[in-house]
This record gives sequence, C-alpha cells and structure tokens, in this order.
Amino acid sequence: MSGPKLRVVDSRAVVRNAFTRLPFRFGVVTMEAAPVGILQIEVEFEKGDRAQGVASDFLAYKWFDKSPEKTPADNVADLLQAVRDARAVYAETGMGTPYGLWFSTRQEIEAKSLARGFNRLGASFASSMMERAIIDAVGRHSGQTFDQMVRSNSLAIDPAALLKEVTYTDVLGALPDRPLDQIALRHTVGLVDPISAADKEADAPKDGFPVTLEEYLAVDKLRYLKVKVGGQIEEDIDRLSRIAKVVGAADQPVTMTFDGNEQYKSLDDFAALVTRIKSTPGLDRLWQSVQFIEQPLHRDVAMASPLAPETMKIIGKPLLIDEADGWAEAFFDAIELGYEGVSHKNCKGVYRSLINTGLAAVRNRLGGEKHYFLSAEDLTNLAVVPLQADLAVVATLGIPHVERNGHHYFCGLDHLPEAEREAALARHPGLYERHGKTAALRIENGSLDVRSLQVPGLGVADHPDLDIGVPEEDWTFSMLETKP
Repeated sequence: MSGPKLRVVDSRAVVRNAFTRLPFRFGVVTMEAAPVGILQIEVEFEKGDRAQGVASDFLAYKWFDKSPEKTPADNVADLLQAVRDARAVYAETGMGTPYGLWFSTRQEIEAKSLARGFNRLGASFASSMMERAIIDAVGRHSGQTFDQMVRSNSLAIDPAALLKEVTYTDVLGALPDRPLDQIALRHTVGLVDPISAADKEADAPKDGFPVTLEEYLAVDKLRYLKVKVGGQIEEDIDRLSRIAKVVGAADQPVTMTFDGNEQYKSLDDFAALVTRIKSTPGLDRLWQSVQFIEQPLHRDVAMASPLAPETMKIIGKPLLIDEADGWAEAFFDAIELGYEGVSHKNCKGVYRSLINTGLAAVRNRLGGEKHYFLSAEDLTNLAVVPLQADLAVVATLGIPHVERNGHHYFCGLDHLPEAEREAALARHPGLYERHGKTAALRIENGSLDVRSLQVPGLGVADHPDLDIGVPEEDWTFSMLETKP
C-alpha cells in the first residue's frame, strides 16, 4: 500500500466546557454540562515538511465507562489520561504510514489504558483522536479531502492486516460513487425529553429553538428518530405511547431506531418490552417503523454468548453493538454471535468503520437471511470539529441518516468563540445559519447539507484556536459546576 511516511513531532490538548440548554438523560446519567477535548498535532513527513492536524470530541462521562464505582470526574480523568498515553506512544514511534501508525500503536495504547484500570472502548477513543488528527494533517498537506484520500488510498489502509477476509477493494466497492451531499438527521429522543406541550416545563429555554419532540417534528420536519428506552417496562410503554401519539400527528412519515444504552441484563428482558409493545394498543405503527435496536445488553454480557434464536424471533429486529464495540475486531466477533450491525462513531475509529463497511459487504455477498450494516450514531457531536469530521466520514461511508443531538441539547453554536462561529457560517453556509445572536445547524426537510465538508483534511476548513481553552493538565471537573 502506498502512502506518505510521517511521524508525530508535537501535540497539544486543551479542554473547553459546554453547557446544555436541555438536560440529556441517556443510560444511567443526566448530563447538563460536559467537557470537549481538542487535540492538535504536528507531523513531519519524510522530506522534512510539516503539517498540523486536529481532532476533537466530547469527553463523555458514563458512556465509555459506566462502572458504578467511578464518578463522572473519574471518567473524564481516565479519558484525558488515555489521550495523554496515546500522545506519548506516538511521540516515541518512528516514521510510518497513517494507517501503519494506527495499526502499530493501538495495542500498546490499549495495554496502557487497561493497566490503569480503564477499558478497551476508552483506549479506542484515545487511539482514534491521534488517528483522526493525522488524517486531517495528511489531507491538509496533500490538499485532499477525506473522501479523496479514501478513494486513492493515500492513507495506505490495509484491511487484511486486521481482518484477513476483507480487502481494500471490498471497502471501495461498498462505498457510494461519490460522497453524499445530503444526510438525513436522526433526532435523539432522550429519556427525560419533553414529548408534547403538556411536558414543557415553565422554565424551558426561550431561545427560539424547539423544545418538545412535537415542536421538533413540526419545525425541522424530522423523518428519523432515535428513541432511548430505559429498562423499566411501565415507564417505557407510557413514554412510547406518548411518542407514538405525536409522531402519528406529524405531517411526514417517521422511521425510528431504539437505543437500549446497555439497560438490559438479558435478551429476555428486552424481549419482554417488545412483547408489551406488540400487545399495547396504539404502538403497532411505531414498532413497525423501527429499523434496528442498538445495544440493549450491557457490554459485559452483550458479547459473552450467542444471541438466542428463539428470543431474536420474538424481537424480530436486527441488533447492533455500540458500547460493546470496544476493539477493532469487535464487529467480526459480534457477527459470530448473531448481531447484524455496528455503529459508526469517529470516537471509536475511522479506519475501523471503513474496514467494518468492507466486512459487511463481504458477509452480505455470502447470502443468507441476515443483512449486515453500519449505522451512524452520535457522541453529542458539537460544531465545529467533532460534528464536521464525523459528517465527512458518514458522507463517504454513504450512510443515509445519522443520529445528531448536539444541536438539540446545546444552544446552537453558543459554545464556540465568536470568531469560530462566524468562520463556520462563512465557510459552511449550507450547514449552518444565523439564529438571533448566535448560529445554528441548518436543518431543511429533516436533512443536513454536507457538501461544504469536502475540504482538505477531515471535514474542517478552519482549526479552532487552542489558546481559547484550558490546557488538559490544568483542567478540573469542578470547572463544569459554574455555568457562565
């Protein structure tokens, strides 16, 4: 595989704080504030020329590690330490291709995280931050978009090094002829989200954005929803019934996915919810619209044994892994257990998603009753870097709809410095629009215009100003306690 040789010569990480406009309940936590990590690296190529690359993501507590003995502060500290370890590993690694550096360092980064009491999913996050920053640097140096780098294999990706049955031809053959121009938004319905006007609190934000699901359906013309289910059957049935009512009144047809967020201890427990849904008047249309179920089982049991065929027959929908996707070969392992899908998230790895796309294509060619696929999910991706980099990858993968929730739980682009908001509006007028004194994601007929993301690098025209942020070694969780 051809590709540039480079090494990481410098790196820097800062943290910015973001505060919600609406509380976001997923799994075991309700989030009202969270840190965003920004990583910038400098690479040197074989001939001595240099380039910078950037990666950024939510430092999501109680998602990477849901151990009850660890606090949210512990979770963020673990993520920052994992990134610190990844930076150190790359600093000690010599020249290599972009893919070669990822492939040769991932296991050492994982070993360091495990030795510190963290987990494989968190190690994947740290590895992916370096991976994405290098991809961005290579694209900026060569003038190539992410899509162009993939189609020319300028990143020297060798799927067979990870999974012998997958070639790069398999990956390319599974992609659309060109990156998507439009991607439908799949709106997250969190566990404490207001559904209709009756649920709207007196202190609901009056910022001009929708608040209830009913309002979002009317304003954004949403065609896809991702509905969180919480593991308490009576509460879930009541909430699903209220969702079904407002969705049924919408002008447009709506397709759904369910997300269990590891809230079920056994597949039978989730099947019990499905049985109740099927027997509850008014939920038939809702259930028929569900495409797939995301990670109902806790990661400790999700990959422990094959999915029982008789229980899967009751459920009648494909299952995919998300939190259980903690290592590069996890989708391969999950297929052997009966899963059909895996989530794409940049926070788990870009190369991983490309290879998983090839693996799904290979297995689908073999025929059979199952259809293997990737979904596109969210880590509360906020503008600019996390959101745009993820959308650029989804556009190349050709996944037609993507979960997005950062625009919903946070107030537009208010979390950004003014100069970065203005730059986003100028560079990406199809993706963002003015909204009062701030800016916001532009959603038209339930879709996002992503054409402007075809820029050199990984979907981002302008790097953030790292001087506006707290050096990661100086940041503390207590900084989230005071909203500005």
